[in-house]
Parts: sequence; structure tokens; C-alpha cells
Amino acid sequence: MNVAIIEDEINAYEYLATTLRRIDPSIHIDAHHDSIYGTLTYLSTQPKLDLIFLDIQLADGMSFEIFSHVDVEVPIIFTTAYDQYAVDAFKLHSVDYLLKPIHSDELRSALDKYHRHYEGKKEGGPDLSGVLDALKDLRRTVKKRCLVRRGNHFEYVDVQDVVLIYSEDSITFLHTRDGSRYIYNRTIDRISQELDPDQFFQINRSQIINHRYISKIHPYLNQRLKLALQPEHDVDLDLVVARGRVSTFKEWIDQ
Repeated sequence: MNVAIIEDEINAYEYLATTLRRIDPSIHIDAHHDSIYGTLTYLSTQPKLDLIFLDIQLADGMSFEIFSHVDVEVPIIFTTAYDQYAVDAFKLHSVDYLLKPIHSDELRSALDKYHRHYEGKKEGGPDLSGVLDALKDLRRTVKKRCLVRRGNHFEYVDVQDVVLIYSEDSITFLHTRDGSRYIYNRTIDRISQELDPDQFFQINRSQIINHRYISKIHPYLNQRLKLALQPEHDVDLDLVVARGRVSTFKEWIDQ
């Protein structure tokens, strides 16, 4: 069985690929892409696929944009960190959806569902209309505020004022344009799913930046990019775009 994995988190991709091969050694991963642009280029070659694993939010936007440009007739299993949106639509209009972090038993169950209902059918692609409507709703519900704790009380931070989000020693921090720093009780992966993809970009596994505050982009070692922000943050961090995300970052910043 030939599958493609569309996933912008390398750890999530490697886990999914490894688990798939362990469940069924005959599975061949034909391709891995982390962006809408890369996926469209790949699908335009009309690869012979049996199944696609598709992350909801990719490095350069929501994955429903793919269906606006190309007809996808391959069965799809969605992967998502959203645990309260569009669940019914995913269930009704795709092979299945898997909530991150993906458990092997749930992955096995989704594969069994594919084999029972879709394998070998000429028209394998499910009706995606309901999914597209649901995903558009997701895009309209991007995070606007972050609830943070300061001393013995809570307050909220407007995401428009967030310059940088980063994780260090399993703690997530928000830096705002006025120089404040807050601890935020969410993981980087979860936050990246909730923010407006037109405004925020996850440049590597542990850092998310707001394009409004990028002041300079420098070439860096190993074909990477190094960013400078304005106003300058008071934390000793190198803001480096991972090599695998450089192409997508350039597309994102040039929109």
C-alpha cells in the first residue's frame, strides 16, 4: 500500500511513519511534505496512492486550501490537534480522523476502517464538502487572546502583541512587544494549531514568531535563516529557521 504523509512537524511525521511500518511492514511511504505548496506540486504529478495522512494545519496554512486547487480522489485520514471542532464532519466525510498525539491502537483502527470500506475501490475519495466547511470554520476561530497568570491573578494578552513564543525545559513563554514575558500553559504544538497561520510561523520545533515584528532575515549556517526581531527581546535565543522549513518560510513571508 502506497501512502503519503502531509505533516509539518518532523517528530510527528517520524512517529507516524515508524508506527505505520510496525503495524503493516508492507506499507510504502511514497512521500512526505510539510506545506500546501509542496503538497500541490507533489499531487500535480498524479502519484499512485492508496491513502493520504493529512495534517489539518501545515506550515503555510490550513490544509483545506489544497482542495481549492486540485481534485483529491484518494482516501484521507486527517490528523489534528483540535479536540473540539469539526469532529462530526471528519467522521462522516473522511476515512477517519486521528487526534494528536496519535496512539497506535487508534491508528490500527483507522487502517482497518480503510481496508473495510475503501481499499480497492476505483472511486476511493470520500465526499470532502463537509470537511471543507468545517475547516473554514476552524480558520475563523483562530486564537485572539492568551490567558496568563501574573502573580496571584490572571490577565490576558492580545495575540497581536505577541512577538515570540518559545519553549525551554518544557515550559512555554510568551514575549510581548512591551518587553513582558509570561509563562503560558500550552505546548508549542498546541499553540501553533490555534494561531492565525497568516500572522504566525513555527520556525523550528520550539519557536514561533509573529511576522509583524521581524526586522531582519540573515542567511545562516547549513542553508538556514536567522531572524532578528523588533523590538529586541531580552532572552538569549538564536531565532533560526530550520533548514526543512526555509522554503516554506520564504513562501509564507512573501505572500
